Amino acid sequence: MDQMQSATDNQEQPPLIALLESMGAYTSSVAEELRIDPEFQLLIPPLSNGEKAALQASILKEGCRDRLSVWAQEKLLIDGHNRYSICTAHNIPYKIVEMSFDSRNSVKVWIIANQLGRRSLTPESVSYLRGTWYELTKQSHGGDRKSNCQKDTSTDKTAQKSNCKNNSFTDKTARELGKKFKTSPRTIYRDAKFTQAVDALSSIGGEDVKWKILTRSAGLTKKEVLALAIDARTRPAKVAKTLQERCPTVKPESKPAIARHLPFKAGSLIEVYAPDREDVNGKFGRIQSVGEKTATVWMRHSPILTMHLYTFKHSALTTVPLESQPGLQEICDRTDRLYKLRNLDPFEVEILNLLERATTLTPTELQYLAHIENRHKFD
Repeated sequence: MDQMQSATDNQEQPPLIALLESMGAYTSSVAEELRIDPEFQLLIPPLSNGEKAALQASILKEGCRDRLSVWAQEKLLIDGHNRYSICTAHNIPYKIVEMSFDSRNSVKVWIIANQLGRRSLTPESVSYLRGTWYELTKQSHGGDRKSNCQKDTSTDKTAQKSNCKNNSFTDKTARELGKKFKTSPRTIYRDAKFTQAVDALSSIGGEDVKWKILTRSAGLTKKEVLALAIDARTRPAKVAKTLQERCPTVKPESKPAIARHLPFKAGSLIEVYAPDREDVNGKFGRIQSVGEKTATVWMRHSPILTMHLYTFKHSALTTVPLESQPGLQEICDRTDRLYKLRNLDPFEVEILNLLERATTLTPTELQYLAHIENRHKFD
């Protein structure tokens, strides 16, 4: 699909965020090297070997007929990465169209819309891209991100269906995206959960795992992906082994992915690697204090769900980037927002201190957090 027409089609819908401020009305042959942003490039499904070979043959024979899209303000390539790679490798001239955006998120949304509108994608890829769109734009609107139906814990299935029917979905972003894609808001919300799950697994196995899931070459259903993502929170080593069986490029359990370039500090999320300790091996913890050669770590004792302090050598610990764990990131954001109020009573401060030790919260702990938020009128 022509990119100018694609952008026009996108603007006909009520925008979720300001996608474009203006668009360059000209194209130009360029010789200088374009800048590539890895974060933008990762939103674009990679070509198969056959697709790449066909594209190269076409460009070598007919030249680069389609223009490359560039973010005007930053001079970053946002569409046409494969064409750009082939053209630069073979000294083939190309043309660009410059587009103006008001933020990085606006660029990401445009890239996603462009991909959804021009490529043959698997249902999993469509779900992932829509879920990513939702994650990028949900904070623009605020409000309740969950429906009453999602929160219904009743064991009476008839009552659940009644509640789902009678309670309106209060997530504005999900409603708008549902309208745009002619699907229900709940489907968009489920897309976002799937996106979070895929990202959690790719944090263990890398981008190769993500695309194998989305192209179905990993042979994992959505249900299996969601289940593995839940296990990844407490048993990342086991999940890595499962992924390695499906995707051989994933590192096996004996060679866990590490991020020791990140410093150990109080509150850091870590994964324990202690093969001789089944009770803690492969589990997450939060650092309480750091010594010269060891660190003390808060970990939950599963049988009774209490928090215990353990001491480990630095070599047994791997720092895990918090952003790789969306659920924990959200909890940390919520507690940080409460701490910033500076008008909490001593009991509330003590509760937050306890919650900061955990890597996942029990239903009761979540209720305590919600109670404090409600008391201070947080949504």
